[in-house]
Amino acid sequence: MEKEMLTAREVAAYLNVNEKMVYRLVREGRLPGTQITGKWTFSRRLIRNWIESNSLHKLKSFPLSPHPSLLHSEALFIAGSNDLIMERMQTHLIKAFAPRILTYIANTGSLGGLRALHLGRAHLAGVHLYHPQSKEYNIPYLKDFLPEEETLLFHLASRCQGFICHPRRSSFFEGVGDLVSRDCRLVNREPGSGTRLLLDHLLTEEGISPRKVRGYSQEVFTHMEVGLAILHDEADVGLGIEAVAECLNLKFIPITTERYDLVVPKRNLSIKSVQVFFNLLNSAKFFKLAGKLAGYDLKDSGKILH
Repeated sequence: MEKEMLTAREVAAYLNVNEKMVYRLVREGRLPGTQITGKWTFSRRLIRNWIESNSLHKLKSFPLSPHPSLLHSEALFIAGSNDLIMERMQTHLIKAFAPRILTYIANTGSLGGLRALHLGRAHLAGVHLYHPQSKEYNIPYLKDFLPEEETLLFHLASRCQGFICHPRRSSFFEGVGDLVSRDCRLVNREPGSGTRLLLDHLLTEEGISPRKVRGYSQEVFTHMEVGLAILHDEADVGLGIEAVAECLNLKFIPITTERYDLVVPKRNLSIKSVQVFFNLLNSAKFFKLAGKLAGYDLKDSGKILH
């Protein structure tokens, strides 16, 4: 009897592609996978659905496009910005509802999450996009990326963003200007992420060209990866959330408190898996999951903002 859940290596063999291709597709939100205790697992049924609409010769040279049938009540697809609370919610939903409802999160960055909604490839998206002209978060971007879609914007949490740096560099680094003057090695986030856009905004305010920043092109996809790169001496500093700095015992220099919100098309609110997610967001269990993560403010969690 074939087993339902596959490892990344088994998926690579099943699709006849390199294992690195599997991880890249998952990272880009084009292959449904979920992390359980740090390891990626994949549903054989969902992989088969994709094979029906994507030939293998295209897979080797082009990103996969999700099949429309994936967007149903038996799975929850979340795209967008990386967040520790979202990861905890995913773990809880997997424990409580798998295999009946499988929860997948693709760390595509905030802009990637909005694109996924526009293309019908996700049920909801996590975003934290600062709009310098209006000094507002997220709402201005809805008009640009989802102009014809009726959406709701739910607040997940406010969280503190700042520079994470190695303790030995803490006496030398005080702010964005030191990226150049102190020749610090930066670990950056991927293009389209809210954190990357925030860094670019800070550099612009200081009149600093990204080309002058050592490590600007060194990109990772999660806040924890930023922290681990610094912890392992692969970088001196990176922009990330306070909770990661505290978790890894790294120095944190706060820059701003940002709003992390959830965008959901109204048409998706009737889907069972989406209802399960928002039931969790509005429950006492949510506050237990969020726990005592440093730098988070949950006072307006679950509130509809737009």
